[in-house]
Amino acid sequence: MNDKNSNESSHSVKFKKATRAQKKGAKEVLRLGQKVFDYRKDLLSAEDLNKLFSANADLKSALQQKPVNGDLLELKAKEVDQELQKNGGQYYHKKTWVENVEMLLVAAIVVIGIRSFFVQPFIIPTNSMYPSFSGMQPFVYNEEDETPGFVGRCFDKVLLGATHFKINAENSGQLYLKLQGQMSFRFDDSKFPEGRFFIFPATVREYVFEVGGKEHVLRVPAEFDLDELIAKKFAGIDNLQDLPLIISQDQGYPSNRLKLSERQYQKGDLLLAFDILLGDALFVDRFSYNFVHPKSGDPAVFRTGTIDDFNRQIGTPVVSQIGEDKYYIKRLVGEPGDILEMKVPESIFTNGTDVRKGVPGILYRNGDPVDGVNTFSRNNARTEELARNPDTIPKDAYPGYRAEGLLTNRSILKVPTKDDSKNPTGKKAFFAMGDNSTDSLDGRAWGFVPEDEIIGRAFLVYYPFTKRWGLAD
Repeated sequence: MNDKNSNESSHSVKFKKATRAQKKGAKEVLRLGQKVFDYRKDLLSAEDLNKLFSANADLKSALQQKPVNGDLLELKAKEVDQELQKNGGQYYHKKTWVENVEMLLVAAIVVIGIRSFFVQPFIIPTNSMYPSFSGMQPFVYNEEDETPGFVGRCFDKVLLGATHFKINAENSGQLYLKLQGQMSFRFDDSKFPEGRFFIFPATVREYVFEVGGKEHVLRVPAEFDLDELIAKKFAGIDNLQDLPLIISQDQGYPSNRLKLSERQYQKGDLLLAFDILLGDALFVDRFSYNFVHPKSGDPAVFRTGTIDDFNRQIGTPVVSQIGEDKYYIKRLVGEPGDILEMKVPESIFTNGTDVRKGVPGILYRNGDPVDGVNTFSRNNARTEELARNPDTIPKDAYPGYRAEGLLTNRSILKVPTKDDSKNPTGKKAFFAMGDNSTDSLDGRAWGFVPEDEIIGRAFLVYYPFTKRWGLAD
């Protein structure tokens, strides 16, 4: 219809060979232009219909040139686009902010649906399941020249989720930790930009160090135990309370501070530098337990909201209560109706085994040593090693189970079924323990887990990229 105008436009546009992307985009615009012409020709006025037809024809002609002029193609595609914006209706329109919000809401609904019924992300904060799963772990730097630079910190952040902490002396003198009442730290709230996801307030532990009368404040996540790091760094021990036995304190030293080192620090010296490596981020399978029952050996994630009340109703003689609604991950060691018992080898009591973190025992389920997963056999094997020789160097990081709480030596513990006469709740119960038995507040302290609180089974560690990355065990 408009060949003359098309030829004039062709001569007025500088020649530049069209790229593949330009041709692909122009073909898509032409396809939509032809679609609108076919589907809306009975709705458009004769004038609008003629303009759209001409624009489509010009664009088609530009595409058929050999070679295709890129600048001309852009011009003709823009002309079709202008006609489509005026007359394309529902077949051609640019997204409004309302539509973008709708798209985000739909995406959010999909994510919530997946999280509620299929998989749920979960980050492990503590080391109660170590070494099967890791909570936050420290990596300590002893010298200034060992600390990573900006590039190194970025690399560690991406691969390991590492956050770097560093204190240099702002004054000269000896290093002290200022005590907060009976504690080594105080709790505080962190806000932007230190909050959770940089925005939301989060609780932190605040430690106050002192050098030459100058306070140095260090804030770490509330779940991270800096006490052990300080004790190992400055005294080579695990318990900060024992540090005065290693580091001689000042004569008549005040009870509100603890001397950490005999060294005289100079202004600018490195006091403490370390990374906190992110705890394992994993996916929890929420789907499978709709079809199969949780079983002994499963690394299960559950909520704690009703655990205290459930154990009160069934009369469990708990050692302590949880007192909050959180997500926990522990390994199921007992199913409904199981008989559990912790047996401590007799030699443990006489051969000098270190029992400061609990008495090592072998966990029995229904009369036999618990089995089915590698964790069970490794923990029991560690206890057997200690029974033979308390100085045996462990082959791995499994510490052996500890007999305490509801599972003291030779005590029998039955996991309630929903039909037990002493169970008025009508719910099945499970017994859960941490793989790191020496550092786990678990079922031995607060009792049984009701079936309706179990969320799912940990099945994939997706971050950080360590040796534990992959399918969960």
